[in-house]
Amino acid sequence: RSACCVIVFYFEMQIPMRASVMSGTMSNGRRMLSVLPSLLVLFAFSSSFLGGSAFLAKTSPPSSYHTGTVKIPPRRIASPLMASSEIVDAPQNELLRSLASEDAQTQTKLTPEQALQYAAAIESLPLAPDLLEVDGGWRLLATISPEAISGDNVDFFDSNSWSNYISGTGPSPFQSLVTGSSRVSGLTQWLSPLSFDNVVEFALPLLGKGKLVLKADQEATEKNKRIFRFRRGFFILNFVWGSSITLPYPVPFALLGDRAVGWLDTTHYEPTTGFRAAVGNKGTKFIFQRRRTSDGGDAAADKMVELASAATSSEARHETDDEERTNNAGLTKRAVLIFPQQFGGKPGDYDELAADLRARGHPVYLARLGALQWLSITKSAFSGAYWAGELEPSQALKFYMDAADAAAVRMQAEDPEREFSILSHSIGGWIARAWLGEVAPEKLRARCARFVSLGTPHAAPPESSIVASVDQTRGLLKYVNDRWPGAFYSDIEYTCVASRAVTGKLAFDGIDSLLGFVSYFALAGEGTTEGDGITPVSGALLENAEAVVLDDAFHADVLPNPVGGRNTRLLGCRWYGDYIDEWAHAL
Repeated sequence: RSACCVIVFYFEMQIPMRASVMSGTMSNGRRMLSVLPSLLVLFAFSSSFLGGSAFLAKTSPPSSYHTGTVKIPPRRIASPLMASSEIVDAPQNELLRSLASEDAQTQTKLTPEQALQYAAAIESLPLAPDLLEVDGGWRLLATISPEAISGDNVDFFDSNSWSNYISGTGPSPFQSLVTGSSRVSGLTQWLSPLSFDNVVEFALPLLGKGKLVLKADQEATEKNKRIFRFRRGFFILNFVWGSSITLPYPVPFALLGDRAVGWLDTTHYEPTTGFRAAVGNKGTKFIFQRRRTSDGGDAAADKMVELASAATSSEARHETDDEERTNNAGLTKRAVLIFPQQFGGKPGDYDELAADLRARGHPVYLARLGALQWLSITKSAFSGAYWAGELEPSQALKFYMDAADAAAVRMQAEDPEREFSILSHSIGGWIARAWLGEVAPEKLRARCARFVSLGTPHAAPPESSIVASVDQTRGLLKYVNDRWPGAFYSDIEYTCVASRAVTGKLAFDGIDSLLGFVSYFALAGEGTTEGDGITPVSGALLENAEAVVLDDAFHADVLPNPVGGRNTRLLGCRWYGDYIDEWAHAL
């Protein structure tokens, strides 16, 4: 009932195929990224919606440390941070100051005269002292390829560039598509004692601003030369509800061997202006300027990169039974059974929520689900009950009920007589009502003291609406509402949490309001109402239940993936779990 198109931009530039964007392997050129159709792969993602990551820790480097057999000495000479207003008026730096202007684009494809001018500007800078401290962010101002002075810039459409690349004497021509694109607004190098990261900022139609992040590990240093190996890369793209999503960079770093290794040697540095020059392992020269720390925009962007790095750094997995038992040990408040959203309950989906609940003293048990279990729902599409609109939850959603049973068994193993609360999300709300009504043994049901739903579409569309005859749940929701309407059990305290974060609008001035309109219209027969972006407030409240209506919570902090082993995190999205203080009392 709701659909959105996700444009996946596979920038097939293979930037690290010859080591690094900024390691001497970044080639030159000013071609548009759009010259190759293969740069764009359009995926249409449609979900019916039948109904948190910690930042990377920043630690101070030890006085010395080892990576492999190479000892890396501590950095000892600090370089001050620079604001552009503090740049001194040095005539020899006039060209560099023009490069450092706010609206200047990274210069890559140079005429022989420009290449000579930039080379002379580099030589006008003081030589860098040994062990120069260069940790932090550096804006890339210009690159000079070894052949630029002779007029032979690296270019994607140049046969000589490809010949040099294949022979191993030149950088990848794919990279000219990045550095020479008018869609690229900035390139920044972020250095630390352990990492060597390159961030390419770009702007794309519809999606707006985004980033390509290539992450490398520093393997060794030799004076001012940093040797690194690329490990992984990902795109950060703007998405719905103020969030960003990550998409993998399609290069198999682990298979590249030494071709993923590069180095960058700082040769010149002017501390007052913050200009720095370096040469890479392919002979390319680079001109940088230190990023300003007073720029609030930069600070926000850095946090998003760190958040994305944390989200993509490891494979999510469900906690084991032993880990669950350990994490719940000693917690004395009412146990919480979590019923996940559609295509939810996968590894990583509710880790932060579970941690927050445990921090408040609640043992937590998740109905664990996976992609194969969710795909089993497709079997119902071949049944007569599906086409008649007469599906029953205990049959069509047996895999879900089994997962809920398994969570309850783990809970009872710790304390068979303990009271518990149900915390349900999205369609997990009406599935939990069905589980209580016809799946859970009566003795177990009687120990359920509280029921809390987050953004659950409990109500069917009004009979007077034009969508009333279109039952997207194929009878499931009607089955639940007919048998266990409203706050059905008198011995259970019901609380329904909704949000008015998005007002639906049939207009193209924002994806949030348009997506809200489509979803609200399908659920309530009225698209211009308020809701959490998926579920309208009017459909999320049960009769005789306590209502908690938030102002700013969105429906979820993950993008459901029907076939994937894990869902996609919506980085920066504030969903119901981020407002736990507003409803945790109901548990």
